[in-house]
Amino acid sequence: MERKLRPKAEDTQTVDINDAYTLDFWAKEFNVTKEKLTVAVLAAGTNEPYVKRELKK
Repeated sequence: MERKLRPKAEDTQTVDINDAYTLDFWAKEFNVTKEKLTVAVLAAGTNEPYVKRELKK
């Protein structure tokens, strides 16, 4: 019997604007445009709670 391995969990705390898939994911997660998300990450850094706080401003 062959064991199936689970894929590694995605990093759920880092917003990487240089990766198209991740940028799409976080834009949908925060319900904002990619451009607005990029501006927030550049202002607050890549840590998800900081980006979230920046987007609420």
